[in-house]
Amino acid sequence: RRDNPNQVTKAQVGLGNVDNVQQATKTEFNAHNTDSIRHITVTERSNWNAKETTTGAQNKADTAEKNAKTYTDQHINDKSNPHGVTKDQVGLSKVTNDKQATKTEFDDHVKDTTAHITASERTKWNEAQLSKITNDGGGVLISIADTDDFLSKIVETGKTFGTFYSTGKPTNAPSTLSTRGFFHFTSVDSNGKGTFGYVVAIDYKNNVFTNYLDLNQGWAGWAKVSTEAYAKSYADNLEKKLTDLTWFSPVLQNNWVNYTDVNETDQTKFKVRYAKDITGTVFVEGAIAKGTIGFGVPAFVLPVGYRPARAIQWVGVASQGGMSGIPQTHRLLVNTAGEVIIENCTNTAKPNVFISLGFSFKAV
Repeated sequence: RRDNPNQVTKAQVGLGNVDNVQQATKTEFNAHNTDSIRHITVTERSNWNAKETTTGAQNKADTAEKNAKTYTDQHINDKSNPHGVTKDQVGLSKVTNDKQATKTEFDDHVKDTTAHITASERTKWNEAQLSKITNDGGGVLISIADTDDFLSKIVETGKTFGTFYSTGKPTNAPSTLSTRGFFHFTSVDSNGKGTFGYVVAIDYKNNVFTNYLDLNQGWAGWAKVSTEAYAKSYADNLEKKLTDLTWFSPVLQNNWVNYTDVNETDQTKFKVRYAKDITGTVFVEGAIAKGTIGFGVPAFVLPVGYRPARAIQWVGVASQGGMSGIPQTHRLLVNTAGEVIIENCTNTAKPNVFISLGFSFKAV
C-alpha cells in the first residue's frame, strides 16, 4: 500500500522544519546565483556605504556627495511644511480650520428623529396660530374667580384673543350658570387693556350670550342669542302652554245639568268645563240640558279672572227635536260678572233638550 496507512509524519522522517512549499530547481538556483544585476559586488557595497558619511572626505565635492543621503533623509523627515504649501494649493480654499464630526457622529445625528422634524410637522407648525388662545395644557386661557368682575377680568388680560371659564358667580356675569367662551379685541392699549371687541359666552344649559366693548362708550350689555335649539325649546314650551290647559267644571244653576246621550258610552265628552291659556283666552265647552231659558237667568257663573272685559253674545247649536229635523240655534250671553245665560232658543217644541257650548274670549 502506497497511501501511508500508518500515518507517518514529516517529523518522524526528520523533516519537521521543512515547509510544504514548492522548491526551486537546481537550474533556477544557478541562474539566480549568477545574476549580476540583482546582486552587488563587495566593491559596490563598500563604495555605497562610504557615501553615507563624511568621514574621509577629501574635498567639498566629495563632502557634498557623501552628505546627500543624510540631507535627503533629513528633508524627508521634516514634517513642518518646509515649502509653505497652502490649503488653496491643495484645492481646499473653502474649508475652514474646524474640528470635523466623525462619520459615526454624523450618522447618529441624521437618524435622530427627536432633533429633526418631518415635512408634515413643518407644515403643521408653520400653519399654526402664533398667539395662544388656551393655556399650555389646552385649557382655557383665563379663569374668572367668583370675586372678580367678569368684564374687567377679560379686558385686563393683556391679550387680544383668548378663552375663559366662569362659575356664574362673578359680578357682571352673563349667566348664573357655569359659563365658557372666548373674547376678541382689535388691540391692547399701553395699560394692557383690550380696546374694541366682543365676548361670546355659553352656559352649560346651551344659552348663548354676547357683549360688545366700545372703548369710547363702554360695554353694550349682555344680549341673549336665540339659537335654533333655544327657539325650538321656546316654541315647544309655548305650544305646550297653549295646549296643556287646566280644565275646571262650573256649578250649574237653575235646573241646568250636563247633557247625556243614551247612544254614547262616554258621557264625559258632554260635561261643561272651562280653561284659560297663557294668552288669557278663556275656552268654554260642553253641553247642557233641562234648565231655565231666559234673560237674566244664568246657567252657571265663571269665576274672577275668567270673565270678559265687556259682555259678549254667542249663537250655538240647539236640539232639532220636534222641529221636523230642521237645524235649531240658541243665543247665549256672557256678562262682565261671569254669568253665562241662555237667553232664547229657536226650538219652540223642545228648547232645552240640548244646548251646545263651544266659545272663547279674552279675559280681563
